Amino acid sequence: MIAQDSPSLTTALKHAPLGIAIFDRSMRYLAHSAQYLTDQGLPADLPLLGRVHYEVFPEIPRHWRNLHARVIAEGVELREDAGDRYVDRNGRVEWIRWSMAPWRTEDGAIGGLVLYTEVATAAVEARLRLEAAEARYKALFEQAAMGVARIAPGGTFLEVNDRFCAITRHDRDHLLAGDAAELIEPEDLPDAQRHVRSLLAGRTDTYHAERRLRAGDGSSLWIRLNVSRVQPPGQRPYLVAIIADITTRKRIEVEQERHQGQLRLLINELNHRVKNTLATVQSMAAQTLRNEPDPITAFEKFESRLLGLSLAHDVLTRESWHGAELREVAQRALAPFTAAAGRVSVEGPACFLPPGGALTMSLIFHELATNALKYGALSTSEGATSEGAVAVAWSFDAEARALCLTWTETGGPPVTAPPARRGFGSRLIERSLRGELRGQARMDWRPEGLVCRLEAQVPLPNPPSPELGVVASLDERR
Repeated sequence: MIAQDSPSLTTALKHAPLGIAIFDRSMRYLAHSAQYLTDQGLPADLPLLGRVHYEVFPEIPRHWRNLHARVIAEGVELREDAGDRYVDRNGRVEWIRWSMAPWRTEDGAIGGLVLYTEVATAAVEARLRLEAAEARYKALFEQAAMGVARIAPGGTFLEVNDRFCAITRHDRDHLLAGDAAELIEPEDLPDAQRHVRSLLAGRTDTYHAERRLRAGDGSSLWIRLNVSRVQPPGQRPYLVAIIADITTRKRIEVEQERHQGQLRLLINELNHRVKNTLATVQSMAAQTLRNEPDPITAFEKFESRLLGLSLAHDVLTRESWHGAELREVAQRALAPFTAAAGRVSVEGPACFLPPGGALTMSLIFHELATNALKYGALSTSEGATSEGAVAVAWSFDAEARALCLTWTETGGPPVTAPPARRGFGSRLIERSLRGELRGQARMDWRPEGLVCRLEAQVPLPNPPSPELGVVASLDERR
């Protein structure tokens, strides 16, 4: 019940800090506060008493009029705390918080309603701007092409987007229940923690790194990581981590580095091999021409020695330049000198020679066979009374890497005395054996034929190299 003529009520109503208006059942004004006029943009001295609310404000929307009618008809109380949108007569948009309740006469009948209003435009518009910003942030956060996460100073995940889950291959619940440190490979963790401490201490604002993570499927992946510190006003700071999957790029970089290493090794090996081959050819040419005055004979000797070198290269090429078996080196080097089967025998255990050792032994076999063909056991023609033969035999101590090889000639012209001077062939045998295999050669000129004893130290074979396989394939195409 409202006593309209009470002076105390009128005074209290006039000075109330809210917009208050009291209406009868026909929505005529019975009383109002001064704030009500201010909120409605009306002059402070505008007379409202007795006037119909809808005549003063014809722009009042239908749904508000229906609410007024409901309160008066049903006696219910209604309110809107979030703010209702209202467009006034000047087209200005305002947001109004309101509540309305019925008032009753002495006999309990509904006499009208009391309307409480508050213009909340500034607050509502600020809330709407915040909600719009949050919606934009949420859209960007969830639809970002990169993985994004908010991380508490202690390392727990506060929020992760779908892309972050997809990159790390962990589901959202697992990540939010865990710790960021659990994803980082243990050897990378100290450096990551150092950067985080620097961020939280304010010494840096952001840092960038490439890190390895442990994925949810147990595999390891590479990410590009950007981490920034965010300090909301009056709140604890947090970290924003943005990640991109660079596993494929890293795999390509590793493969490129491996190929670069192979290329460098290939170039170095080619350089070394070409230099050694040219040095060998230069030495053979110089020594042959120096010791053979007849140009035609010198050319024939030089050509023959180049053939021996070429045969050794054939063996090494087939083995991808890893080395070659001594037996095959001997058989290939001696094949051109065996006019009849059975005149040269090769016998000995397996002995794998490195590339330099294979070339050395090939040249030695070629020199010994050339000498035997001209002056020794292979100089007798097929069908002669005494048919010469050459026996090549060796022993090899695999543990000590010691090779002992004997070249024995029999059945050739009798040897009456050792040669008067040491030719290039003898010097080639001694020097090459001494250099590549740290060995020595002894020549024993017996009446029945030459016996040459070679002692050498065979290096351990190197493991196969795919790069030298490339060299071999190039050799085979030439």
